[in-house]
Amino acid sequence: MKIKHWQGYGAVEATKLSKEEIKNEYGEKKTQLRVRVQGNHEWGLERDDAYDIWNWLVKRFDKSVGSFYDYRVELSLNDYYVELGGLDVETCDYTITYSKR
Repeated sequence: MKIKHWQGYGAVEATKLSKEEIKNEYGEKKTQLRVRVQGNHEWGLERDDAYDIWNWLVKRFDKSVGSFYDYRVELSLNDYYVELGGLDVETCDYTITYSKR
């Protein structure tokens, strides 16, 4: 789906790769959401601020969540380029893991 860039202008493509319930080594249940964002923007796609990612991606792809402050959030990302139609397109895969406080 086409979404507004986190900077507030321009648009990029975002796709939910998966959303699953997982358990950590202590048996605590967590949700793991994986999202791929693609596009070229002057500010780039890599954003490592959990609050911004929560409001930009998580709320869009998991409608069951509420306020960022009600969750423990872990963020992992992988930023790279792929060739599409003869152009190098920035791609960023986000893995966001969260659980209720």
